[in-house]
Amino acid sequence: MTQKRTPRRKDRRPPRGYVSLARRAGELGMTVASLRRYVNLGGVNGQSVKVGNRIYVAPDLAPTPARRRGGAAVAGRRASLTRETGETRVSVEVALDGRGRYRVRTGNAMLDHLLQQLARHGLLDLTVEAQGDAVPDAHHLVEDVAITLGRALRQAVGEGRGIRRMGHATVPLDEALAQVTVDIGGRGYAVVETGLENRTLGDLGGDLVGHFLERLALEGGMNLHCRVLADGDPHHVAEALFKALARALRIAVELDPRAAGEVPSTKGTIS
Repeated sequence: MTQKRTPRRKDRRPPRGYVSLARRAGELGMTVASLRRYVNLGGVNGQSVKVGNRIYVAPDLAPTPARRRGGAAVAGRRASLTRETGETRVSVEVALDGRGRYRVRTGNAMLDHLLQQLARHGLLDLTVEAQGDAVPDAHHLVEDVAITLGRALRQAVGEGRGIRRMGHATVPLDEALAQVTVDIGGRGYAVVETGLENRTLGDLGGDLVGHFLERLALEGGMNLHCRVLADGDPHHVAEALFKALARALRIAVELDPRAAGEVPSTKGTIS
C-alpha cells in the first residue's frame, strides 16, 4: 500500500520589518480583501512586498481612500484647487504623501523660492501656478497664493484620521534660527513674529512673509506659531522660517500607526 506524502508547508513568516496583510487589516478594522484592494491600487501610505501570492505590509501602513469635498478634487491625501479674482488667478495641487517634488511659478522669484523650500523639506508634492495684477508690492499675489494653498492643504488633510496633528521644528540657516509650531486642529490662528517688517528679500517685501504665514494658517485651519530665535540676513531668516514650517507640517500630517483611522481630537472632529 502506497502512503500519501504530506506536502511540506513553506515558511510563511513575514519578511523582516513587515507584518501579514491579515494582521494589519485587523488592526485597522478592515477586511483583508478591502486592504488588499487599497494596496493593489496604490492607495496606501506605507511599504508593501509580495512574496508568491501573499502580500506583507509595513506595520504602520494605512489606506488613503479617495473622496470629494467642497467642489475640489481630492484623491487620497491630495487636493487640487483654483481660485480666481479680479486681482489674481491661482491654481494649487498638493499631495501630503509626496517626495518633495515641486513646480512653482508665481512670477515672484523669492516667493517661488520659499514655496520650493516648503515642498522639498515638507515632502509635499506641490504645484503652484499664479498670475497677479500689476500692483508693484506683490501684496495681492502673495495673499491669494497663501489663501489657495491653505485651503488646499485643509482639504487634503480632510477629517485628519490617523494624523499626528501637531508638529514643531527649529531650523538654522547660517546665523539665522527659526522656530515653528503647528497644530492641524481646525482652528485657524496665527502668532507670527518674523522681524522682517520694513526689510526686503529680493523682489519680496519682508512684511509679506508674515502676512503669507498668517493667511496660510487661517485658511488652512491651523494654529501656527512662528518666531525668529536669531536674526540675520532677511533671506536667511525667511528661508529658515519656511524650512521650519515644512518640517513641522511634515510631522503634523504624518500618519501615526498607533492611532490608525482615529480622529485626533476628543471632540471627534478637526473640521
